[in-house]
Amino acid sequence: AWRPGKGCMFFVAGATGNVGSQVVRKLSESGVGVKAQTRSSTGGKVAELQRLPGVEIVACDLMDKAGLAEALQGVKAVFLVCGNAKEQAQMEINVIDAAVAAGCTYLVENGTHAGYTNKDSPVEFGRHHWEIEEHLAKSAGAMKWTVLHANWFMSNHLGDIFGTLPNGAIVYPLKPEDKAQLVDPRDVGDIAAQMLLDSDPSKYHGLHLMISGPDVLTWSQIAALYTEELGRPIEMATCSEPEWVAAAIKGSGFEHWLAEAAAHNFKVIRDGGFLHTTSPQLLALAPPRRTMKEWIAEWAPRSPPPPAAQ
Repeated sequence: AWRPGKGCMFFVAGATGNVGSQVVRKLSESGVGVKAQTRSSTGGKVAELQRLPGVEIVACDLMDKAGLAEALQGVKAVFLVCGNAKEQAQMEINVIDAAVAAGCTYLVENGTHAGYTNKDSPVEFGRHHWEIEEHLAKSAGAMKWTVLHANWFMSNHLGDIFGTLPNGAIVYPLKPEDKAQLVDPRDVGDIAAQMLLDSDPSKYHGLHLMISGPDVLTWSQIAALYTEELGRPIEMATCSEPEWVAAAIKGSGFEHWLAEAAAHNFKVIRDGGFLHTTSPQLLALAPPRRTMKEWIAEWAPRSPPPPAAQ
């Protein structure tokens, strides 16, 4: 079993997020030491991670270069994920630079949709990721690296759970027949952990790899899964993009720029852009297995009851 001071040490930036927390859990299960970077040392998600064997919470701001240099001492491999923020490019670049300086041998970065990761992207965080990935390719030196690009996250439907299901609908600027291949963020976390634990990451070096779950679903099929789970009719309702943006700002607390950027995903869905399959290397490693039916069974019971039932 892993004991402090023995064995390899791993660093997970963004450890309380949907993907990062799963990377921490899987690494902990495998018996290695993990430094879990969080912005704060308190809160329910931090407490959950703190209870895991071999996990040390590192409360450190990703804009704090000195703090990162200290945190990455003795670290072998890094998983880098960061919530979408205006400073995202600088934050992730700071982690990359600190990892290179500390002599880390491998870094896995959680990218965004490859289709809008470019210099002139209409999606602000797509431009951020382009800048991060350019820097990674140029500055990694001897450190091996890989970028992961996941399909449409199941957790993007938390707005259904806490927003529109009580009113008997899911509401998107999409047609009922529009479809995507969905993936549970935990499947991405499982894959990333396996990659970090690989004794020879050189086979993944410099690659941009795709991750999809097993389900291709239309939005009307998603509504039908909610209907089945909740035992009351849930319909798929179409709204305009500005209406969705306004609801994301009001209901989910998105900043305006982020709601606008996230709304671009619906154009990608309408154009069939979230239908790519998992890269063969990753299917061999840890094939994503979690289904939308399972995700809905887990989350739909947490949805507030309809107003009439309260």
